[in-house]
Amino acid sequence: MKITGYLSEFSLGEIFRFLAQGQKTGCLTIKPVDTRDEIASEYHTFFHHGNIVASTISLDHQELQRLIAKRGWLRIPTIQKIAQLCSPRATLGLCLKTQGALDGEQLKLLFKQQVLTPIPQLFSIEEGWFEFDANHPLPYEEMTGLTASPMEIALAGLRLLRDWTPLLDKLPLPSSTVIRLIHGELPYHLNQGEYQVWEHIDGTLSIEQIATHLEQLVLDVQKICFRFMVIGMVEEVAGITAVEPLIANHEPEMDTLPVSEISHSFLHGLLTFLKGKKNAT
Repeated sequence: MKITGYLSEFSLGEIFRFLAQGQKTGCLTIKPVDTRDEIASEYHTFFHHGNIVASTISLDHQELQRLIAKRGWLRIPTIQKIAQLCSPRATLGLCLKTQGALDGEQLKLLFKQQVLTPIPQLFSIEEGWFEFDANHPLPYEEMTGLTASPMEIALAGLRLLRDWTPLLDKLPLPSSTVIRLIHGELPYHLNQGEYQVWEHIDGTLSIEQIATHLEQLVLDVQKICFRFMVIGMVEEVAGITAVEPLIANHEPEMDTLPVSEISHSFLHGLLTFLKGKKNAT
């Protein structure tokens, strides 16, 4: 089974949530339509039961070996000899740990470098397409044996993003409010700045007002709220000026409208309905 689409139709956050909530296993390929040197031609992220287990920019099954060798821990010929001692379905990381060649802390560093490094680039992609292949075999040679929630990875990766220029158009508006989609205990660990913003999200204050209360830059609060939106913690509600009623005692329109409710499917359905009405007359 393959699922394909464009990043202009589905955000990376939505794709991650779909794969996580559906506990999907397979390979997610992101291909940017970009010629910048710092952008890879393709990114491959591997999922197992909804969790991320590895990430690569090629399918030669040697990237993890190169990472280990680059850190000076083991040479590639040594890694390959040790790998022959383990089962073909054993992850390379756990194989090296079992044989005493690497320890748990080293595997954690490798996993973080492997899966966190591409996240800022992925969210910076302005145009591109994605494909999820549920039949793609897991690359045991690229796996450390560690796993992580896609939402945790997205949150941590976006914190590392330095150039927000490609994402400025996707940030919630300063005049918008955000409403909580999660109540009770938070499933994610927030840093101090994120937690302060979270405490001020009550569905009434705009992002600009939250920034004023916290004495923070509006842009910084926008970035934090964007991270919350990506991992499904909040939803943006854009402020819309109410129109004066033309008839006495007519109830005024609501002054807010959830942004997420204006979907492509809704507009397509509305257009189809209007065409049907026109043909009927």
